[in-house]
Amino acid sequence: MNNGDNVQVGYSREDWERHYDEDDLRWDLNEAAPPLVHLWKEKNFSPCKAIVPGCGAGHEVLFLAKKGFNVTAVDYSHGAIKLIKSTFKKNNCLGEVLHQDFFELDYKYNESFGLMLEHTFFCAINPNMRQEYVKTAKRILKPGGYLIGLFYETNEDGGPPFNTKKEDIEKYFSSSFKIESLSKTLYSAEQRLEKEWLVVLKKRTQESINEN
Repeated sequence: MNNGDNVQVGYSREDWERHYDEDDLRWDLNEAAPPLVHLWKEKNFSPCKAIVPGCGAGHEVLFLAKKGFNVTAVDYSHGAIKLIKSTFKKNNCLGEVLHQDFFELDYKYNESFGLMLEHTFFCAINPNMRQEYVKTAKRILKPGGYLIGLFYETNEDGGPPFNTKKEDIEKYFSSSFKIESLSKTLYSAEQRLEKEWLVVLKKRTQESINEN
């Protein structure tokens, strides 16, 4: 499958590995994204089986695990997998760690998750993979499952990170997900202020699709 490798736009797997090898994680906040932490203070999302694609160092994975979620962490970079395994061990947390391409998740994961948490993955992939991203998210989430995330509006050409506008979120997700909330967040880290869309999406059931 075309996962963005060998394409001129964006990064290859080797590029991401180089960042980990050189300890150059310039995108990493060294904590769970503040808007997601704040969202959990406002809303009570019950613990369930959850997945974090492109998990990187795993701050959001640890955040969910500490709140009682059964978390699956996914990344195709050796460096990221090494970090998340170390994080799990240091914090005595249990979870599944998958060293693989998110888009190639085994079909045994179909409709397995009640929650998918998005942070800096959608903006990292080649934009021509966005439809595949939605297709995979729809495939692995249970009917009525949630996709909660931060989408990065850079207002710049190129990437990663690749620019994501409000219209992009509506375009790609609205047919398969109900957009429960979509707004610029006030709680971003300083370097991301006014650039992040906090989104709560609920996978449509067949009944809700038929109603539209």
